Amino acid sequence: MHGLAETSSDDPPPPRRRVLLLAYMISPRRGSEYSVTWNHIQAMKKWCDITLLYGTSGPHMGDDDDMAAVRDVLDKDVDYVFVQPPRLASILNRFNRKGFLLYSFYLAYAVWHREAGRVARRLCAERDFDLVHYLGPIGYREPGHLWKLDKPYVWGPIGGATNFPWQLRRAMPASGLAKLSLRAMVNGFQLRFSGRVRKALKRADFLFTATSENQAIFKRIHGVSSRYMPENGIVGPLTLDTSKFPAKPIRVAWIGSIEARKGLPILLGAIGQLKDRHAYHFDIIGDGPMMSSMQEAAIQAGIDDVITWHGQIPRETVSELFRSAHLHVVTGLNEGNPTTIWEAMENCVPLMALDHCGMHDTVGGGYGIKLPVESLDAIERNMAEALEALAERPEKLREMAEACARECTVFRWDSREKVILEAYEAAIATYHAKGR
Repeated sequence: MHGLAETSSDDPPPPRRRVLLLAYMISPRRGSEYSVTWNHIQAMKKWCDITLLYGTSGPHMGDDDDMAAVRDVLDKDVDYVFVQPPRLASILNRFNRKGFLLYSFYLAYAVWHREAGRVARRLCAERDFDLVHYLGPIGYREPGHLWKLDKPYVWGPIGGATNFPWQLRRAMPASGLAKLSLRAMVNGFQLRFSGRVRKALKRADFLFTATSENQAIFKRIHGVSSRYMPENGIVGPLTLDTSKFPAKPIRVAWIGSIEARKGLPILLGAIGQLKDRHAYHFDIIGDGPMMSSMQEAAIQAGIDDVITWHGQIPRETVSELFRSAHLHVVTGLNEGNPTTIWEAMENCVPLMALDHCGMHDTVGGGYGIKLPVESLDAIERNMAEALEALAERPEKLREMAEACARECTVFRWDSREKVILEAYEAAIATYHAKGR
């Protein structure tokens, strides 16, 4: 189910492997790509001896405050190797730190990867690793240099091959549209013509893809097979707070960076079409460059009285809001699997999302509502109608929450440990079958 493990719990564990892991971001305090690495290590250190190469635990390259704060209590069985950015990388990234020439980060990032490759070669000369694994970030466009090492090589989960739906261009401001259009053009070129990407894909002894859409694209364009596996998952036990029912009013949570690619205007447009908006309350959590314009749009539409704008808040407060929420709405225009999906599932909060990207794979069953990716007007209308149907039968939300508690355990991290271990063994076998 969902591309995850189906092996028996009676299967004997594979031998303990020594793994050199590369992941640019890690933090025990942050979400997104930071939590992907942290959660992966917490799960896999039970089975593997891990040496991690990383480049940041804070907002910018070279920041290491988060990991430094917990270094004394970190598991000593994991070797955390902080790869300092070379001077050139720091110079290039200085513009990004100051908030302009943001694309200078990608130049700095490429320089950092060269340094990480140098450190990896040194460690491989000193230690006997069984395999190397380039974990993240999930974007495929910077393949790094670990694939050049003479070791079994695992890459992924990777993503980033998809583009935003052009028919939703009215859901973003001109600046955001220009940015995403440029990204789409660059993405199309890199995906097909980047020699480094092509070589890294062909070299991988095992490839994970973060969504089934990306899986199909890499197969079609490069002819490489992969296993679908979301990059992140549910960490803790699934808990359902039944005291929040009956759902009157229906509390709807939207969480993310308030920027073009997150598609918040879709939700605001749907709210404006509700027959009785006071049957709901919308908690919008996050900050970003479009926050003030979105707040003004809500005022102009006369819907601001049913919205609470929380801004950027601690993760503990986010968890409290999730526990009281009845529905989580995801409007992302182009992304893998937002961390908020797993946080919603952990709290047994049903999901409503567009039927694309990672949400196509993870939202469904009895706990999710997927909306077809049509025109902007059609999506807003369909979302409003779906919300109104829940207001007419609010007990459906409790039924969906209970379905989440039953069905979403497959997304727990401990359900995918065997998948990763199987991938490691398959990579080692493939490597040796090639006569290396």
